[in-house]
Amino acid sequence: MNCPQCGIVLDPADHGDLIFDGRVWCDRCRRYDDRLLEKRPFPELQTWAEKICRAFGQAPVRLRHDPDYLPDPRKYWQGDTFLLAEADHQQRLIMLFPPGQRLITLCHELAHLFTGQDHTEGWARKFAEITAWVKPQL
Repeated sequence: MNCPQCGIVLDPADHGDLIFDGRVWCDRCRRYDDRLLEKRPFPELQTWAEKICRAFGQAPVRLRHDPDYLPDPRKYWQGDTFLLAEADHQQRLIMLFPPGQRLITLCHELAHLFTGQDHTEGWARKFAEITAWVKPQL
């Protein structure tokens, strides 16, 4: 898989350096729409999850959030990154942690559940497809 603009080889495992928007891009050639990165209230994300699942012909996904949230970001720090969310494939459940209560995180996790894959090329393409569907709805 290569960036459509510059041609650099893209590795889905390095997803923090990629932009998933219709296609998979390197972060030097493309940026996310700021509205995808804004923190959103949990009920709004639940509504988005329902709409996205319907649009992609997927069974509903349950969302949860951390009810014991403490405004201490160190609680979600893991090495060199924040823990944003976790997807449970068997339960079709996404746990969103406060730093990850954003549309782009929801799209990322839904791509895992829709494909049943980790950070693979198939997952990356589905993530890009979901993001491209969400943007015009904003």
